[in-house]
Amino acid sequence: MRGRRLLLLMAGLVLFAGAFFAGLGIGKTLMNVKLRQSYRESEVEWRKELAAGVEKSEVRDKRNAELSKSMGKVSMKQELYFPLDNMTANADIIVGEESEYGCIVSIIRDATGETLYQSGLIEPGKGIEEITLNTSLKEGWYPCTAVWEFYTAGDEYVGETAWKVVVITIQQDS
Repeated sequence: MRGRRLLLLMAGLVLFAGAFFAGLGIGKTLMNVKLRQSYRESEVEWRKELAAGVEKSEVRDKRNAELSKSMGKVSMKQELYFPLDNMTANADIIVGEESEYGCIVSIIRDATGETLYQSGLIEPGKGIEEITLNTSLKEGWYPCTAVWEFYTAGDEYVGETAWKVVVITIQQDS
């Protein structure tokens, strides 16, 4: 009698575990179907190719080439000098007219991961001359990463790239 109960309990646990894992598989499949559908309707060519079944490594190479090409159409100063009294500097962030994508630019402090600045969406042919940091820093030299997030005209995320910049905070002489 006792052995039979134990056997029934184990069978119940196995059935429960099987149903649980089957549910996870079905959920993942449904998510993949939705993702592929969104990729088919995408404005971004490499996403359409991914949905069509093109090899992931080939699509990745196309995406990276597209992002690399886009990086050649944007610019900003790589040394940013911020006076301590107002934390505003000339950055000359520019998204060239020939760019297919708009951008959001973030400056992230390498040592802490803190976002020191984030722009709104900058359309092709536009730019931001001066930026103000979100926080105060002591006088010094701060290695950072400028992250460029690219978006289509329909606000679809395309990808991101980055390059190194330096935030330098200085005491202004009166």
